[in-house]
Amino acid sequence: MQTIAAISTPVGAGAIGIVRISGDDALKVAAKIFRTSKLKDLKDAVPNMMYYGTVTAGEVSDRCLGVYFKAPKTYTGEDIFELHCHGGVRLVNEILKGCIEAGARAADKGEFTKRAFLSGKLALSDAEAVISMINAESEAQLKASYRSMTGKLSEEIYAFEEKLLDAIATMEAALDYPEEMEEESRRVAKETVNALCKELEKLIATAKTGSYVKQGIDVAIVGIANVGKSSTLNALTGKDRAIVTEIAGTTRDSLEERIEVNGVIINLIDTAGIRETDDKVEKLGVDRSRAIAKNSDLVLFITEAGRELTDEEKEILRSVEGSKVLYVFNKDDKPHAKDDREGIFVSAKTGEGIERLKKEIVDRVIGGEIDFSGNIVTDSRHYDALKRAYFSLTQARDGFCDQPAECLLVDMRDAYSALGEITGSTADENIVNAIFSKFCLGK
Repeated sequence: MQTIAAISTPVGAGAIGIVRISGDDALKVAAKIFRTSKLKDLKDAVPNMMYYGTVTAGEVSDRCLGVYFKAPKTYTGEDIFELHCHGGVRLVNEILKGCIEAGARAADKGEFTKRAFLSGKLALSDAEAVISMINAESEAQLKASYRSMTGKLSEEIYAFEEKLLDAIATMEAALDYPEEMEEESRRVAKETVNALCKELEKLIATAKTGSYVKQGIDVAIVGIANVGKSSTLNALTGKDRAIVTEIAGTTRDSLEERIEVNGVIINLIDTAGIRETDDKVEKLGVDRSRAIAKNSDLVLFITEAGRELTDEEKEILRSVEGSKVLYVFNKDDKPHAKDDREGIFVSAKTGEGIERLKKEIVDRVIGGEIDFSGNIVTDSRHYDALKRAYFSLTQARDGFCDQPAECLLVDMRDAYSALGEITGSTADENIVNAIFSKFCLGK
């Protein structure tokens, strides 16, 4: 493959800018623009050692560091040379231009990681985890992505593939010798399929938590006007994000803010106060509030401590029936009658109970701390492939009692193909290209 080059640091001015070259001619390309007094010829460079020197591209020169990574012990599996120069926008672009004039080709999006996949350095799921790590916005997403990037998920899927392939091979061999092998091969294959169904069930069950890890928890804040919805949002975020007044209907549209609790992103949506109104604009906000509440992972129903629910509030609760609701009793700092209703008592004004409320939100949706000791499915593509593999295996499992081996093998092969889409062993070119098109240049 042709040697490629790209800028591997973010666009913009910075202390350091890195231009990466990868391919069989990486050293030849680098030698045309980089010089160091430590070496007469760059081909004598010691792998993994930084050399201080000068890079010259056209009329532009810079003092920089150059480092050679020797194949196959590199990220791409090819020879790599990196130039670590000063991080000026024009400067790094001129150096990249110099690399291209020296014989390299501008890399496509994600082409370095794609070459790592094609050279067997990464499974396809490992490669996808790279972009997930880059885009991670929460501690939980970072942990899950790192675990997948280091091959933990692909190791588990590869093990599934190997067991299934062994069972398929045994069943296929029995087709040629049905009298001698069929009974034993069916017994072994059935045991394997049953075991894999249980393993896939456990892995698929993590996808719900995985979706919260990747996308966050959507929380709608609802209630009648002036019970402290916006004040609660401000208290949860620690800033004056929403306008707070004594005038009913101040919040006429939904207002979104994000916080991180126990490593998980919480998407807070402060909705318009739900009430009957003749104001057309406010009515649109009220209608939208009801829709948001129904589609949220959790509804924070804000009311006041120490008083009974009003008819309006009871109507709000009826409108979100079927949703997971957490009662939040605000204004707990004010004198009120004893209130032992189930929920969280807070004071948006003083901040009392707010930290407990944050923890309760995560507990109600996820069920406590996330266990990162095992794999968590966070990618929708992986989830879809696992579901298809599981469906095919259950079809085979249920058919062992009366289906011929040929029919069982169709389902088992379908399951193997679906699993291979995750690791890349059966993924077609369109899937691979679609995945790497999501990457940034230089990665």
